[in-house]
Amino acid sequence: MTTPNEQMPQTREAQRHFSALVDSTGIKRFAGSLGISTRQINRILSGAQSNPIERLVRSLQSATPEVGDHVLDFICQEMGGHFVRHEAIDDAAVNAVKECAEAIAAISDGHITEYDIREIREAISALSGLMSSIRDQQDDNSS
Repeated sequence: MTTPNEQMPQTREAQRHFSALVDSTGIKRFAGSLGISTRQINRILSGAQSNPIERLVRSLQSATPEVGDHVLDFICQEMGGHFVRHEAIDDAAVNAVKECAEAIAAISDGHITEYDIREIREAISALSGLMSSIRDQQDDNSS
């Protein structure tokens, strides 16, 4: 077993985030919300049991970008937001136009379905990504 100093940076970062989640509510409440024991939480915190955040990150990394993005967007929606992938400005512009065209086509029949809502969210996410890329480029140019 590796010591904390031998852990990879991603592992340490996942551990730090998991610890912050536990600390935000307290170990008993956190364990109860997950339906596991405080002992299991302590085992995760000590590194004796796998960290669910690290496992989620590795799962997303092993999936195709499209599937990973959809899973991240689902998680973000559960928390009241949406996922925006950071792209180079040219890629972001092309993606934003494509997603907006798909959203317009999806709602052109006058009925909004779950599929249409997903298309609209993807268009908003693409536009947000484009705006972020433009801001980053402006920041780089002003430096």
